[in-house]
Amino acid sequence: MDTGRQLHARPRVIGTYLTAVSALLCFFIVFTPASVAAATPTVAVSPTTGVVGSTITITGAGFPPNTSIALGWTSENANWTIQAIPTPQVTGIKSSPLVYKLGSTQSNASGSFSAQIVVPSDYGGSHAIQAYATNGTAISPVAAFTLLPHFQISPSSGPAGSSINVVATGLGNSAASTNYHLYWDNSYVGYMTAVSTGGVANFTFYASGTPGPHFVSIYEGYPGPGYFNPAQGPLGSPSALAVYSPPNIPFFANFTVTPEQVMAQTTSDSPASFHVSGPAAFGSFGLLAAALAGGALFISRKEPKRREAISRAVVAVVIIVLIAGAGAVYVASAGFSSNSSSSLQSSTSTQSGPQVTFTPVATVVRPNINVPQNGATTGPRISISPDIASVGNNITVNGQGFAPNAQLALVWTTRQGSNIVGYKLVEKPLRNVTAGADGSFSFNWKVPPAVGGTHFIAAGNLTEHSNATLFIQRTAVLSATEGPVGTQIQIVIHGVGWDFNTNIAAFDYDNSYVGYGCGFNSGGNVTFTIRATGAPGIHTIDVYPSVWWGPSTFANQQAIEYRYPILTPQDHPELIPSFHFTFLVTSG
Repeated sequence: MDTGRQLHARPRVIGTYLTAVSALLCFFIVFTPASVAAATPTVAVSPTTGVVGSTITITGAGFPPNTSIALGWTSENANWTIQAIPTPQVTGIKSSPLVYKLGSTQSNASGSFSAQIVVPSDYGGSHAIQAYATNGTAISPVAAFTLLPHFQISPSSGPAGSSINVVATGLGNSAASTNYHLYWDNSYVGYMTAVSTGGVANFTFYASGTPGPHFVSIYEGYPGPGYFNPAQGPLGSPSALAVYSPPNIPFFANFTVTPEQVMAQTTSDSPASFHVSGPAAFGSFGLLAAALAGGALFISRKEPKRREAISRAVVAVVIIVLIAGAGAVYVASAGFSSNSSSSLQSSTSTQSGPQVTFTPVATVVRPNINVPQNGATTGPRISISPDIASVGNNITVNGQGFAPNAQLALVWTTRQGSNIVGYKLVEKPLRNVTAGADGSFSFNWKVPPAVGGTHFIAAGNLTEHSNATLFIQRTAVLSATEGPVGTQIQIVIHGVGWDFNTNIAAFDYDNSYVGYGCGFNSGGNVTFTIRATGAPGIHTIDVYPSVWWGPSTFANQQAIEYRYPILTPQDHPELIPSFHFTFLVTSG
Protein backbone atom coordinates (compact mmCIF):
# COMPACT_ATOMS: atom_id res chain seq x y z
CA MET A 1 0.00 0.00 0.00
CA ASP A 2 2.78 2.40 0.85
CA THR A 3 4.46 1.61 -2.36
CA GLY A 4 1.26 2.08 -4.11
CA ARG A 5 0.79 5.44 -2.51
CA GLN A 6 4.30 6.42 -3.40
CA LEU A 7 3.82 5.44 -7.03
CA HIS A 8 0.55 7.21 -6.98
CA ALA A 9 2.11 10.31 -5.46
CA ARG A 10 4.93 10.76 -8.08
CA PRO A 11 2.71 11.91 -10.81
CA ARG A 12 1.30 14.52 -8.49
CA VAL A 13 4.79 15.79 -7.63
CA ILE A 14 5.82 15.95 -11.31
CA GLY A 15 2.62 17.77 -12.10
CA THR A 16 3.28 20.28 -9.38
CA TYR A 17 6.83 20.75 -10.68
CA LEU A 18 5.65 21.36 -14.21
CA THR A 19 3.10 23.84 -12.93
CA ALA A 20 5.83 25.74 -11.06
CA VAL A 21 8.12 25.79 -14.09
CA SER A 22 5.30 27.07 -16.30
CA ALA A 23 4.53 29.83 -13.84
CA LEU A 24 8.18 30.85 -13.72
CA LEU A 25 8.38 31.00 -17.49
CA CYS A 26 5.30 33.17 -17.61
CA PHE A 27 6.89 35.46 -15.03
CA PHE A 28 9.99 35.90 -17.11
CA ILE A 29 7.98 36.49 -20.24
CA VAL A 30 5.82 39.11 -18.61
CA PHE A 31 8.43 40.82 -16.47
CA THR A 32 11.55 40.54 -18.63
CA PRO A 33 13.12 44.04 -19.19
CA ALA A 34 12.67 45.68 -22.64
CA SER A 35 16.36 45.23 -23.42
CA VAL A 36 15.82 41.49 -23.52
CA ALA A 37 12.67 41.65 -25.68
CA ALA A 38 12.75 42.75 -29.36
CA ALA A 39 13.18 46.56 -29.26
CA THR A 40 11.03 48.98 -31.29
CA PRO A 41 13.21 51.13 -33.63
CA THR A 42 13.29 54.85 -32.90
CA VAL A 43 14.64 57.76 -34.95
CA ALA A 44 15.34 61.30 -33.71
CA VAL A 45 16.85 64.45 -35.22
CA SER A 46 18.61 67.34 -33.50
CA PRO A 47 18.03 70.19 -33.91
CA THR A 48 14.48 69.88 -35.21
CA THR A 49 14.62 73.13 -37.22
CA GLY A 50 17.27 74.65 -39.45
CA VAL A 51 18.15 76.15 -42.83
CA VAL A 52 19.63 74.73 -46.01
CA GLY A 53 23.29 73.88 -45.50
CA SER A 54 23.13 73.53 -41.72
CA THR A 55 24.24 70.29 -40.03
CA ILE A 56 21.81 68.02 -38.20
CA THR A 57 22.40 64.83 -36.24
CA ILE A 58 20.12 61.86 -36.87
CA THR A 59 20.16 59.12 -34.23
CA GLY A 60 18.45 55.73 -34.10
CA ALA A 61 18.08 52.85 -31.66
CA GLY A 62 16.44 49.44 -31.60
CA PHE A 63 17.67 48.42 -35.05
CA PRO A 64 19.26 45.07 -35.92
CA PRO A 65 22.92 45.15 -34.88
CA ASN A 66 25.66 45.79 -37.44
CA THR A 67 23.18 46.47 -40.23
CA SER A 68 23.38 48.97 -43.09
CA ILE A 69 20.64 51.60 -42.90
CA ALA A 70 19.61 54.19 -45.52
CA LEU A 71 18.17 57.52 -44.42
CA GLY A 72 15.38 59.02 -46.52
CA TRP A 73 14.00 62.55 -46.73
CA THR A 74 10.43 63.21 -47.83
CA SER A 75 9.77 66.01 -50.28
CA GLU A 76 7.47 67.00 -53.12
CA ASN A 77 7.67 67.65 -56.83
CA ALA A 78 5.74 70.89 -57.41
CA ASN A 79 4.87 73.14 -60.32
CA TRP A 80 2.31 75.72 -61.40
CA THR A 81 -1.03 74.54 -62.75
CA ILE A 82 -2.16 76.30 -65.94
CA GLN A 83 -5.60 75.81 -67.47
CA ALA A 84 -7.39 77.43 -70.39
CA ILE A 85 -10.48 79.28 -69.02
CA PRO A 86 -11.04 80.90 -71.58
CA THR A 87 -7.34 81.54 -72.15
CA PRO A 88 -4.45 79.96 -70.23
CA GLN A 89 -4.15 81.22 -66.67
CA VAL A 90 -2.64 80.07 -63.39
CA THR A 91 -5.17 78.03 -61.45
CA GLY A 92 -3.00 76.79 -58.62
CA ILE A 93 -0.02 74.69 -57.63
CA LYS A 94 0.18 70.95 -58.12
CA SER A 95 2.55 68.65 -56.26
CA SER A 96 3.26 64.96 -55.82
CA PRO A 97 5.19 63.31 -52.96
CA LEU A 98 8.66 61.88 -53.38
CA VAL A 99 11.44 60.51 -51.19
CA TYR A 100 15.15 60.76 -51.83
CA LYS A 101 18.17 59.41 -50.06
CA LEU A 102 19.94 61.57 -47.51
CA GLY A 103 22.79 59.17 -46.86
CA SER A 104 23.72 55.79 -45.38
CA THR A 105 24.89 54.66 -41.98
CA GLN A 106 25.30 51.42 -40.04
CA SER A 107 24.03 50.33 -36.66
CA ASN A 108 26.52 49.20 -34.03
CA ALA A 109 26.49 46.03 -31.95
CA SER A 110 23.69 47.39 -29.77
CA GLY A 111 21.52 48.33 -32.77
CA SER A 112 21.95 52.11 -32.54
CA PHE A 113 23.48 54.68 -34.89
CA SER A 114 24.33 58.39 -35.14
CA ALA A 115 24.88 60.26 -38.40
CA GLN A 116 25.57 63.89 -39.20
CA ILE A 117 23.80 65.14 -42.32
CA VAL A 118 23.90 68.47 -44.17
CA VAL A 119 20.36 69.79 -44.69
CA PRO A 120 19.63 69.55 -48.43
CA SER A 121 18.18 72.29 -50.60
CA ASP A 122 14.42 71.80 -50.69
CA TYR A 123 11.07 73.41 -50.09
CA GLY A 124 10.62 74.90 -46.65
CA GLY A 125 8.29 73.31 -44.15
CA SER A 126 8.04 69.95 -42.46
CA HIS A 127 10.02 66.98 -43.78
CA ALA A 128 10.00 63.42 -42.45
CA ILE A 129 13.31 61.60 -41.93
CA GLN A 130 12.92 57.83 -42.08
CA ALA A 131 15.19 54.80 -41.94
CA TYR A 132 15.11 52.20 -44.73
CA ALA A 133 16.38 48.66 -44.84
CA THR A 134 18.80 47.63 -47.56
CA ASN A 135 15.92 46.18 -49.55
CA GLY A 136 14.13 49.54 -49.51
CA THR A 137 11.59 48.68 -46.83
CA ALA A 138 10.66 51.69 -44.71
CA ILE A 139 11.18 51.27 -40.99
CA SER A 140 8.82 53.21 -38.74
CA PRO A 141 8.69 55.61 -36.97
CA VAL A 142 9.98 58.88 -38.49
CA ALA A 143 11.60 62.06 -37.19
CA ALA A 144 10.15 65.46 -38.16
CA PHE A 145 12.40 68.31 -39.28
CA THR A 146 11.23 71.82 -40.23
CA LEU A 147 13.23 73.56 -42.96
CA LEU A 148 13.14 77.32 -42.41
CA PRO A 149 13.41 80.05 -45.07
CA HIS A 150 16.71 81.89 -45.28
CA PHE A 151 17.74 85.02 -47.19
CA GLN A 152 21.12 86.40 -48.16
CA ILE A 153 21.93 89.59 -50.08
CA SER A 154 25.26 90.69 -51.49
CA PRO A 155 27.05 93.01 -51.70
CA SER A 156 26.22 95.37 -48.85
CA SER A 157 27.36 98.60 -50.53
CA GLY A 158 27.94 100.21 -53.91
CA PRO A 159 26.96 103.24 -56.01
CA ALA A 160 23.47 103.80 -57.37
CA GLY A 161 22.71 101.29 -60.08
CA SER A 162 24.78 98.53 -58.47
CA SER A 163 23.36 95.03 -58.76
CA ILE A 164 22.22 93.37 -55.54
CA ASN A 165 21.88 89.60 -55.59
CA VAL A 166 19.25 87.91 -53.44
CA VAL A 167 19.42 84.18 -52.72
CA ALA A 168 16.47 82.71 -50.84
CA THR A 169 16.30 79.08 -49.76
CA GLY A 170 13.63 77.10 -47.97
CA LEU A 171 10.65 78.85 -49.55
CA GLY A 172 7.49 76.77 -49.51
CA ASN A 173 5.52 75.19 -52.34
CA SER A 174 2.08 76.54 -51.50
CA ALA A 175 0.66 79.91 -52.46
CA ALA A 176 0.85 81.02 -48.84
CA SER A 177 4.45 79.99 -48.26
CA THR A 178 6.25 80.59 -51.58
CA ASN A 179 5.42 84.30 -51.97
CA TYR A 180 7.93 86.61 -50.31
CA HIS A 181 7.81 90.35 -50.97
CA LEU A 182 10.77 92.70 -51.29
CA TYR A 183 10.80 96.31 -50.08
CA TRP A 184 13.44 99.00 -50.61
CA ASP A 185 13.23 101.88 -48.15
CA ASN A 186 9.64 100.80 -47.36
CA SER A 187 8.69 101.00 -51.05
CA TYR A 188 7.27 97.87 -52.66
CA VAL A 189 9.56 96.35 -55.31
CA GLY A 190 7.95 93.00 -56.15
CA TYR A 191 7.72 89.41 -55.00
CA MET A 192 9.68 86.19 -55.39
CA THR A 193 8.41 82.64 -55.75
CA ALA A 194 10.12 79.25 -55.85
CA VAL A 195 7.50 76.70 -56.88
CA SER A 196 9.25 75.23 -59.93
CA THR A 197 12.77 75.84 -58.58
CA GLY A 198 12.69 73.57 -55.54
CA GLY A 199 12.27 76.25 -52.89
CA VAL A 200 15.21 78.37 -54.15
CA ALA A 201 14.85 81.94 -55.47
CA ASN A 202 17.90 83.60 -56.99
CA PHE A 203 17.51 87.03 -58.58
CA THR A 204 19.01 90.51 -58.87
CA PHE A 205 17.65 93.97 -58.23
CA TYR A 206 19.50 97.30 -58.28
CA ALA A 207 20.47 99.95 -55.76
CA SER A 208 18.87 103.37 -56.12
CA GLY A 209 18.74 106.63 -54.21
CA THR A 210 21.15 109.16 -52.75
CA PRO A 211 24.40 108.20 -51.00
CA GLY A 212 23.87 106.82 -47.52
CA PRO A 213 22.13 103.90 -45.81
CA HIS A 214 19.14 102.21 -47.42
CA PHE A 215 17.05 99.38 -46.10
CA VAL A 216 15.91 96.05 -47.54
CA SER A 217 12.92 94.23 -46.05
CA ILE A 218 11.41 90.88 -47.05
CA TYR A 219 8.00 89.72 -45.84
CA GLU A 220 5.87 86.71 -46.58
CA GLY A 221 2.54 87.68 -48.13
CA TYR A 222 -0.76 86.03 -48.89
CA PRO A 223 -2.97 86.82 -50.68
CA GLY A 224 -1.35 90.20 -51.26
CA PRO A 225 1.92 92.06 -50.76
CA GLY A 226 3.58 92.27 -47.39
CA TYR A 227 1.40 90.46 -44.87
CA PHE A 228 3.20 91.77 -41.78
CA ASN A 229 1.28 89.95 -39.04
CA PRO A 230 -0.25 86.69 -40.33
CA ALA A 231 -0.34 85.19 -36.84
CA GLN A 232 -2.85 87.87 -35.83
CA GLY A 233 -4.89 87.67 -39.02
CA PRO A 234 -7.78 85.41 -40.06
CA LEU A 235 -5.31 82.58 -40.62
CA GLY A 236 -3.89 82.98 -37.15
CA SER A 237 -5.51 79.89 -35.61
CA PRO A 238 -3.18 76.89 -35.17
CA SER A 239 -5.06 74.81 -37.73
CA ALA A 240 -5.34 77.50 -40.38
CA LEU A 241 -1.77 78.66 -39.81
CA ALA A 242 -0.59 75.35 -41.26
CA VAL A 243 -0.70 76.95 -44.70
CA TYR A 244 2.24 79.08 -43.51
CA SER A 245 4.64 76.16 -43.50
CA PRO A 246 7.40 77.14 -43.13
CA PRO A 247 6.46 79.89 -40.67
CA ASN A 248 6.50 83.55 -41.62
CA ILE A 249 10.03 84.85 -40.95
CA PRO A 250 10.73 88.45 -42.04
CA PHE A 251 14.21 89.45 -43.14
CA PHE A 252 15.97 92.81 -42.85
CA ALA A 253 19.27 94.07 -44.26
CA ASN A 254 21.07 97.35 -44.89
CA PHE A 255 22.70 98.57 -48.09
CA THR A 256 24.92 101.64 -48.31
CA VAL A 257 24.77 103.65 -51.52
CA THR A 258 28.26 105.09 -51.96
CA PRO A 259 28.92 108.51 -53.53
CA GLU A 260 30.19 108.66 -57.07
CA GLN A 261 30.83 111.46 -59.54
CA VAL A 262 28.93 110.65 -62.72
CA MET A 263 30.17 112.04 -66.02
CA ALA A 264 27.50 112.37 -68.73
CA GLN A 265 28.80 111.33 -72.14
CA THR A 266 27.84 113.83 -74.88
CA THR A 267 28.79 114.31 -78.53
CA SER A 268 29.07 117.45 -80.63
CA ASP A 269 27.47 118.12 -84.02
CA SER A 270 30.57 120.13 -84.94
CA PRO A 271 33.80 118.36 -85.96
CA ALA A 272 35.82 120.98 -84.11
CA SER A 273 36.21 120.43 -80.41
CA PHE A 274 38.40 121.47 -77.59
CA HIS A 275 38.67 121.10 -73.86
CA VAL A 276 40.94 123.29 -71.75
CA SER A 277 41.82 123.16 -68.10
CA GLY A 278 41.35 126.03 -65.65
CA PRO A 279 45.03 127.02 -65.32
CA ALA A 280 45.53 126.84 -69.10
CA ALA A 281 42.51 129.06 -69.70
CA PHE A 282 43.61 131.61 -67.12
CA GLY A 283 47.18 131.66 -68.48
CA SER A 284 45.99 132.12 -72.05
CA PHE A 285 43.74 135.04 -71.23
CA GLY A 286 46.43 136.57 -69.02
CA LEU A 287 48.95 136.48 -71.86
CA LEU A 288 46.37 138.02 -74.19
CA ALA A 289 45.73 140.84 -71.73
CA ALA A 290 49.47 141.47 -71.30
CA ALA A 291 49.96 141.55 -75.08
CA LEU A 292 47.17 144.08 -75.54
CA ALA A 293 48.51 146.26 -72.75
CA GLY A 294 52.07 146.13 -74.14
CA GLY A 295 50.94 147.01 -77.67
CA ALA A 296 48.82 149.91 -76.45
CA LEU A 297 51.65 151.36 -74.37
CA PHE A 298 54.05 151.05 -77.32
CA ILE A 299 51.63 152.99 -79.51
CA SER A 300 51.00 155.64 -76.87
CA ARG A 301 54.76 156.26 -76.47
CA LYS A 302 54.93 157.46 -80.08
CA GLU A 303 51.82 159.61 -79.76
CA PRO A 304 51.91 161.41 -76.41
CA LYS A 305 48.66 163.22 -77.07
CA ARG A 306 46.77 159.95 -77.15
CA ARG A 307 48.54 158.42 -74.14
CA GLU A 308 45.86 159.26 -71.61
CA ALA A 309 42.95 158.03 -73.74
CA ILE A 310 44.78 154.85 -74.73
CA SER A 311 45.76 154.15 -71.13
CA ARG A 312 42.10 154.27 -70.11
CA ALA A 313 41.16 151.95 -72.98
CA VAL A 314 43.92 149.50 -72.06
CA VAL A 315 42.70 149.30 -68.47
CA ALA A 316 39.15 148.58 -69.67
CA VAL A 317 40.33 145.90 -72.14
CA VAL A 318 42.50 144.22 -69.52
CA ILE A 319 39.61 144.11 -67.07
CA ILE A 320 37.28 142.62 -69.70
CA VAL A 321 39.88 140.05 -70.76
CA LEU A 322 40.57 139.02 -67.18
CA ILE A 323 36.85 138.65 -66.44
CA ALA A 324 36.51 136.46 -69.55
CA GLY A 325 39.51 134.46 -68.37
CA ALA A 326 37.91 133.93 -64.96
CA GLY A 327 34.79 132.68 -66.72
CA ALA A 328 36.87 130.30 -68.76
CA VAL A 329 38.49 129.03 -65.58
CA TYR A 330 35.05 128.33 -64.10
CA VAL A 331 33.78 126.59 -67.24
CA ALA A 332 36.91 124.51 -67.61
CA SER A 333 37.01 123.63 -63.92
CA ALA A 334 33.35 122.58 -64.01
CA GLY A 335 34.08 120.24 -66.88
CA PHE A 336 32.11 122.00 -69.62
CA SER A 337 33.53 122.85 -73.03
CA SER A 338 32.14 124.45 -76.13
CA ASN A 339 31.49 121.98 -78.97
CA SER A 340 33.30 119.33 -76.93
CA SER A 341 33.07 115.62 -77.60
CA SER A 342 34.84 114.80 -74.36
CA SER A 343 33.12 113.69 -71.18
CA LEU A 344 31.10 116.32 -69.43
CA GLN A 345 30.60 116.14 -65.70
CA SER A 346 26.95 116.06 -64.66
CA SER A 347 25.75 118.81 -62.37
CA THR A 348 24.63 115.97 -60.13
CA SER A 349 28.15 115.16 -59.04
CA THR A 350 28.87 117.25 -56.00
CA GLN A 351 29.83 114.22 -53.89
CA SER A 352 33.39 113.11 -53.42
CA GLY A 353 34.48 109.92 -55.09
CA PRO A 354 35.88 108.57 -58.35
CA GLN A 355 34.78 110.17 -61.58
CA VAL A 356 33.17 107.78 -64.03
CA THR A 357 31.51 108.23 -67.39
CA PHE A 358 27.81 107.44 -67.37
CA THR A 359 27.10 104.50 -69.64
CA PRO A 360 23.41 103.57 -69.88
CA VAL A 361 22.70 100.04 -68.72
CA ALA A 362 20.22 97.77 -70.46
CA THR A 363 20.20 94.16 -69.31
CA VAL A 364 17.77 91.28 -69.59
CA VAL A 365 17.30 88.06 -67.62
CA ARG A 366 15.86 85.40 -69.91
CA PRO A 367 14.78 82.00 -68.60
CA ASN A 368 15.58 79.10 -70.91
CA ILE A 369 12.80 78.40 -73.42
CA ASN A 370 12.49 75.02 -75.10
CA VAL A 371 10.79 75.41 -78.46
CA PRO A 372 9.20 72.21 -79.78
CA GLN A 373 10.36 71.61 -83.32
CA ASN A 374 9.08 69.28 -85.99
CA GLY A 375 10.59 65.85 -86.05
CA ALA A 376 10.16 65.14 -89.76
CA THR A 377 13.28 63.99 -91.59
CA THR A 378 11.65 63.01 -94.88
CA GLY A 379 8.88 64.41 -97.04
CA PRO A 380 7.80 68.07 -97.23
CA ARG A 381 9.00 69.98 -94.19
CA ILE A 382 9.95 73.49 -93.10
CA SER A 383 12.58 74.60 -90.62
CA ILE A 384 13.77 78.01 -89.42
CA SER A 385 16.92 79.45 -87.87
CA PRO A 386 16.95 80.76 -85.24
CA ASP A 387 13.75 79.39 -83.75
CA ILE A 388 13.68 82.03 -80.98
CA ALA A 389 13.65 85.63 -82.26
CA SER A 390 12.43 89.14 -81.45
CA VAL A 391 10.18 91.44 -83.41
CA GLY A 392 12.33 93.00 -86.17
CA ASN A 393 14.90 90.18 -86.25
CA ASN A 394 15.70 88.35 -89.47
CA ILE A 395 15.25 84.60 -89.58
CA THR A 396 16.02 82.09 -92.31
CA VAL A 397 13.14 79.91 -93.53
CA ASN A 398 14.14 76.67 -95.22
CA GLY A 399 11.97 74.13 -97.00
CA GLN A 400 12.83 70.62 -98.12
CA GLY A 401 11.17 67.58 -99.66
CA PHE A 402 8.66 69.46 -101.81
CA ALA A 403 7.85 68.62 -105.42
CA PRO A 404 10.38 70.03 -107.88
CA ASN A 405 9.51 73.57 -108.98
CA ALA A 406 6.35 73.53 -106.82
CA GLN A 407 4.69 76.87 -106.20
CA LEU A 408 3.89 77.23 -102.52
CA ALA A 409 1.81 79.78 -100.59
CA LEU A 410 3.40 80.02 -97.14
CA VAL A 411 1.41 81.17 -94.11
CA TRP A 412 2.23 81.88 -90.52
CA THR A 413 -0.09 81.53 -87.54
CA THR A 414 -0.74 84.06 -84.81
CA ARG A 415 -3.38 84.88 -82.21
CA GLN A 416 -6.12 87.46 -82.39
CA GLY A 417 -8.69 88.55 -79.82
CA SER A 418 -8.45 89.48 -76.18
CA ASN A 419 -8.34 87.89 -72.76
CA ILE A 420 -11.95 88.86 -72.19
CA VAL A 421 -13.50 87.11 -75.19
CA GLY A 422 -10.65 84.71 -75.80
CA TYR A 423 -8.04 84.39 -78.51
CA LYS A 424 -8.23 82.36 -81.67
CA LEU A 425 -5.52 80.99 -83.91
CA VAL A 426 -5.49 82.62 -87.36
CA GLU A 427 -3.37 82.19 -90.46
CA LYS A 428 -1.75 85.12 -92.24
CA PRO A 429 -0.04 85.13 -95.64
CA LEU A 430 3.73 85.03 -95.38
CA ARG A 431 5.18 84.66 -98.88
CA ASN A 432 4.73 82.82 -102.17
CA VAL A 433 7.79 80.76 -103.05
CA THR A 434 8.82 78.40 -105.81
CA ALA A 435 10.78 75.31 -104.87
CA GLY A 436 13.93 74.51 -106.79
CA ALA A 437 14.56 71.47 -108.90
CA ASP A 438 15.52 69.58 -105.73
CA GLY A 439 12.27 70.58 -104.00
CA SER A 440 13.90 73.01 -101.59
CA PHE A 441 13.70 76.75 -100.93
CA SER A 442 15.29 79.27 -98.58
CA PHE A 443 14.73 82.95 -97.82
CA ASN A 444 15.12 85.53 -95.06
CA TRP A 445 12.08 86.89 -93.26
CA LYS A 446 11.82 89.82 -90.85
CA VAL A 447 9.71 88.97 -87.81
CA PRO A 448 6.69 91.32 -87.88
CA PRO A 449 5.06 92.91 -84.82
CA ALA A 450 3.01 90.16 -83.18
CA VAL A 451 2.08 88.69 -79.84
CA GLY A 452 4.81 86.78 -78.14
CA GLY A 453 4.90 83.03 -77.86
CA THR A 454 4.62 80.15 -80.30
CA HIS A 455 3.87 80.66 -84.00
CA PHE A 456 3.89 78.17 -86.88
CA ILE A 457 5.16 78.62 -90.43
CA ALA A 458 3.42 76.26 -92.82
CA ALA A 459 2.83 75.46 -96.47
CA GLY A 460 -0.40 73.87 -97.66
CA ASN A 461 -1.62 70.99 -95.54
CA LEU A 462 1.58 70.16 -93.73
CA THR A 463 1.11 68.31 -90.47
CA GLU A 464 2.09 69.79 -87.15
CA HIS A 465 5.30 67.76 -87.22
CA SER A 466 6.29 69.25 -90.57
CA ASN A 467 5.67 72.91 -89.77
CA ALA A 468 8.37 75.22 -88.44
CA THR A 469 7.88 76.58 -84.94
CA LEU A 470 8.91 80.15 -84.13
CA PHE A 471 8.94 81.55 -80.61
CA ILE A 472 8.68 85.36 -80.52
CA GLN A 473 10.38 86.58 -77.38
CA ARG A 474 9.74 89.77 -75.42
CA THR A 475 11.97 92.84 -75.85
CA ALA A 476 12.02 96.25 -74.15
CA VAL A 477 13.76 99.56 -74.90
CA LEU A 478 13.82 103.10 -73.49
CA SER A 479 13.32 106.20 -75.63
CA ALA A 480 15.83 108.23 -73.58
CA THR A 481 18.63 107.44 -71.15
CA GLU A 482 19.39 110.87 -69.65
CA GLY A 483 17.86 114.28 -69.19
CA PRO A 484 16.63 116.75 -66.58
CA VAL A 485 13.81 116.13 -64.16
CA GLY A 486 10.54 115.89 -66.03
CA THR A 487 12.02 114.24 -69.11
CA GLN A 488 9.45 111.96 -70.74
CA ILE A 489 10.65 108.38 -71.02
CA GLN A 490 8.81 105.89 -73.18
CA ILE A 491 9.17 102.21 -72.38
CA VAL A 492 8.40 100.22 -75.53
CA ILE A 493 7.84 96.47 -75.20
CA HIS A 494 7.30 94.08 -78.11
CA GLY A 495 6.39 90.40 -78.02
CA VAL A 496 3.97 90.61 -75.10
CA GLY A 497 1.99 87.37 -75.06
CA TRP A 498 -1.66 86.63 -75.58
CA ASP A 499 -2.77 84.80 -72.42
CA PHE A 500 -3.37 85.82 -68.81
CA ASN A 501 0.19 84.93 -67.82
CA THR A 502 2.11 86.56 -70.68
CA ASN A 503 0.16 89.65 -71.76
CA ILE A 504 1.24 91.88 -68.88
CA ALA A 505 4.36 93.82 -67.91
CA ALA A 506 4.85 95.51 -64.53
CA PHE A 507 7.51 98.12 -63.87
CA ASP A 508 9.39 99.83 -61.05
CA TYR A 509 11.07 103.22 -60.88
CA ASP A 510 13.85 103.41 -58.29
CA ASN A 511 12.72 100.11 -56.74
CA SER A 512 9.19 101.38 -56.26
CA TYR A 513 6.29 99.68 -58.02
CA VAL A 514 4.55 102.11 -60.37
CA GLY A 515 2.06 100.09 -62.39
CA TYR A 516 1.52 97.68 -65.25
CA GLY A 517 0.53 97.56 -68.91
CA CYS A 518 -1.25 94.93 -71.01
CA GLY A 519 -1.23 94.01 -74.68
CA PHE A 520 -4.88 92.99 -75.09
CA ASN A 521 -5.55 94.41 -78.54
CA SER A 522 -2.21 95.89 -79.52
CA GLY A 523 -0.60 92.94 -81.26
CA GLY A 524 1.93 92.33 -78.52
CA ASN A 525 3.02 95.95 -78.13
CA VAL A 526 2.93 97.70 -74.74
CA THR A 527 4.11 101.33 -74.62
CA PHE A 528 3.88 103.47 -71.54
CA THR A 529 5.31 106.87 -70.66
CA ILE A 530 6.79 108.02 -67.36
CA ARG A 531 8.65 111.15 -66.31
CA ALA A 532 12.13 111.29 -64.86
CA THR A 533 12.01 112.19 -61.17
CA GLY A 534 14.37 112.37 -58.24
CA ALA A 535 17.65 114.04 -57.42
CA PRO A 536 20.33 114.41 -60.10
CA GLY A 537 22.16 111.11 -60.52
CA ILE A 538 21.52 107.55 -61.63
CA HIS A 539 18.00 106.14 -61.38
CA THR A 540 16.75 102.64 -62.12
CA ILE A 541 13.88 101.44 -64.31
CA ASP A 542 12.89 97.77 -64.21
CA VAL A 543 10.33 95.86 -66.25
CA TYR A 544 9.16 92.62 -64.66
CA PRO A 545 6.85 89.78 -65.67
CA SER A 546 3.57 89.36 -63.87
CA VAL A 547 0.23 87.56 -64.20
CA TRP A 548 -2.93 89.41 -65.07
CA TRP A 549 -5.45 87.01 -63.59
CA GLY A 550 -5.81 83.70 -61.77
CA PRO A 551 -7.98 81.89 -59.23
CA SER A 552 -10.32 84.31 -57.52
CA THR A 553 -11.69 82.17 -54.70
CA PHE A 554 -10.18 82.35 -51.25
CA ALA A 555 -11.10 78.80 -50.26
CA ASN A 556 -8.73 77.09 -52.68
CA GLN A 557 -5.68 78.65 -50.98
CA GLN A 558 -3.96 78.85 -54.35
CA ALA A 559 -4.31 82.52 -55.29
CA ILE A 560 -1.21 84.52 -56.17
CA GLU A 561 -0.57 88.23 -56.38
CA TYR A 562 -2.03 89.57 -59.60
CA ARG A 563 -0.53 92.48 -61.54
CA TYR A 564 2.51 92.87 -59.27
CA PRO A 565 6.14 92.47 -60.36
CA ILE A 566 7.50 88.93 -60.18
CA LEU A 567 11.21 89.20 -59.35
CA THR A 568 11.98 85.58 -60.27
CA PRO A 569 11.55 85.09 -64.04
CA GLN A 570 12.85 81.52 -63.71
CA ASP A 571 9.76 80.62 -61.68
CA HIS A 572 7.23 82.56 -63.73
CA PRO A 573 4.52 80.11 -64.88
CA GLU A 574 5.51 80.76 -68.50
CA LEU A 575 9.12 81.92 -68.12
CA ILE A 576 8.86 85.62 -69.04
CA PRO A 577 12.07 87.74 -68.95
CA SER A 578 12.80 90.83 -66.86
CA PHE A 579 14.59 94.00 -68.05
CA HIS A 580 16.75 96.53 -66.22
CA PHE A 581 17.69 100.07 -67.33
CA THR A 582 19.49 103.07 -65.86
CA PHE A 583 18.57 106.71 -66.46
CA LEU A 584 20.72 109.72 -65.57
CA VAL A 585 18.88 112.75 -64.20
CA THR A 586 21.19 115.59 -65.19
CA SER A 587 19.61 118.51 -63.32
CA GLY A 588 16.75 119.37 -61.05
